[in-house]
Amino acid sequence: MASAPAKVMLFGEYAVLEGHRAVAMCLDRRISCRVERGGGRLAVRAPGVFEPAIDLPMTALDSAACPDPRLQLLWPLLRRHSDSTGLCLDFSAEFPPTWGLGSSSAAGLAAAAALSGPTPSLFGEVLAAQRALQGQASGYDVATQLLGGFVLYQGGSTPKMERLDVPEMDWLLAWTGVKAATGPMIGKVRERFPSGHSIYSAIGALSESAIGLLCSGHCQALGEALNEGHALLAQLGAVPDVLGDRVRGLQEDPSVFGARMTGAGGGDSVLLLVQDRAAASAAVQACGLNVLAIGPEAEGLRMESTA
Repeated sequence: MASAPAKVMLFGEYAVLEGHRAVAMCLDRRISCRVERGGGRLAVRAPGVFEPAIDLPMTALDSAACPDPRLQLLWPLLRRHSDSTGLCLDFSAEFPPTWGLGSSSAAGLAAAAALSGPTPSLFGEVLAAQRALQGQASGYDVATQLLGGFVLYQGGSTPKMERLDVPEMDWLLAWTGVKAATGPMIGKVRERFPSGHSIYSAIGALSESAIGLLCSGHCQALGEALNEGHALLAQLGAVPDVLGDRVRGLQEDPSVFGARMTGAGGGDSVLLLVQDRAAASAAVQACGLNVLAIGPEAEGLRMESTA
C-alpha cells in the first residue's frame, strides 16, 4: 500500500512547460492505493470518486486501448504491472478532485508505488502516463508529491527536482466552489499565448526571484510575489472576473500578505500567505470562498503498512 499527498504550485505555472523552474509544496491530505493480487479479475475501486467500481476480465489489459475513460491515467501502469492471477486496486482519498490539488497525479503515483514498490522508475512511469493522457505534462506535480515538502522543479529531457529548506509560515487554502478543467484551460492559454511568448519569461523570472524569498521567509515580499503571480495568471486569461474580484479583495485585507489563484487557473483553489489566520479566514468566508482544513506536508510518497 502506498500514499501520495496533495500539492499546490506556488510559482511557475505555464512557464514550467517552457523550461522555466517552478516551485510547489505538498499538502497534508493524501490519496492511498492498496493492491491485492489474485481473484482472476481487474478491479478498481475509488469510493466517492467514481461509481460503480470497475470490474473487467484480465484479458482487457492485452489491449492498448483503455476500455473505460476513468482508467485512462492508470491504464499504462496497469498494463506494465499486470498480473495474470488478477489485480484489485483500492483507492481512498482524504481530499476530493474538485479542489484541484493534484488528485490524479497523487492517485497515479500511489498506484505505481503500490504495484511495483518505490523504484527509481516511478517518476518516469507516472509522467509518461500523464503525457499519454494529456499530450503534455511538465511533471512538477509528480516530482513534488514524490519528494514532499517544498520542491523546485525544472522539466525537459532530463528533469531536475530538489527539496527546498523553507521556514515555517502561515499558509491558508480556500476553495472557490468552481471546478476548473485543467486540460482545456491550458489549451486556451496556449492558443492566446504561443510557445516562446514573453509572458512565460515573466512568469519564470518571478519564480526565480521568489525562490530566495521563500527560503528566507520574507513574508511581506513573498506575499507581493504571490499577488504578482496572480496578476500574470489574469493576463493569461485564466482568472474568471468574479473570482478575480474576490482574490483582489483578499489581497487588500490587512490580515493577508498575499493571495493568488492556484494551478492553471479557471477555478479550484486560492492560496493565501497570512499574518492573522483567524482574521484571514473570516475574510475568505466573507467573500464567498470556503476555508480548507489543510496545510503544508513535509513527507512525499509513503509506503504504508497494510497490517
